[in-house]
Amino acid sequence: MFRSRGRASKIFRFAILSSFALITSSCASSNGPLTVANGDKMAPTIDYEFVGIPFLYHGFGSSVPITRDLSLTAAHVARVNWDDVIAYHPRCDIAIIRADNRLARKLPDLGLIHTNEDMTTYGRDGTGNLLKGEGKYRLDINFSNHSFFDHCQASVTDAPIREGMSGGGAFNSHGELVGIISAMASSNTRLANGEKLPFERLSLFVSLNQVRDWLDLEIAKHYILEGKEGAPLKWRIPMTNRLASANK
Repeated sequence: MFRSRGRASKIFRFAILSSFALITSSCASSNGPLTVANGDKMAPTIDYEFVGIPFLYHGFGSSVPITRDLSLTAAHVARVNWDDVIAYHPRCDIAIIRADNRLARKLPDLGLIHTNEDMTTYGRDGTGNLLKGEGKYRLDINFSNHSFFDHCQASVTDAPIREGMSGGGAFNSHGELVGIISAMASSNTRLANGEKLPFERLSLFVSLNQVRDWLDLEIAKHYILEGKEGAPLKWRIPMTNRLASANK
């Protein structure tokens, strides 16, 4: 259901759209100015992911620690990097990978974001710099012609991203992780009726609220199979605010 853009709504409102004139790339180039945040003590821990041969074009990605031995990244990064993949989501561009996160400064809480709320994107560039983009969460949309989002809603922010930030984190104004960066769409993207989306840029991420059931289940299964006790994820999402149609 659409509501006016100036009016706050529940987390990740639906915008069910049948067709787009769309150009996307998996973070193949920058779509706006980013800040190097290497010295920012308030920045979250974001890891560099080697993809194929490092330092070649598309030879890197990012990931976000969520437990002491598990991280999240984009599925298209996990398929070609050097990590042990614990699980791929069956429809969305997100995966759980094994990682040694004992030195992570702080594991993030997982939270919500509301329409037009300030948010921040974090990821790594090819030389390992931590990059930061600032903007607002705008809406959720369904793409009909992109493999990452054929069967999974994409959440849209106008916070910039670039190559290497695929698999990095989207964070709300409270510093809670709300999604995993996936791709960018052309600013000329139009709806089926020809209407142009009125945002400076379209950076796309997979919302964690959309995949919450899958994430909780796969992490619980992992620790059972490992014979370990795993602390539950720190969700800041009330049960009443979960998406009724969330992908499981």
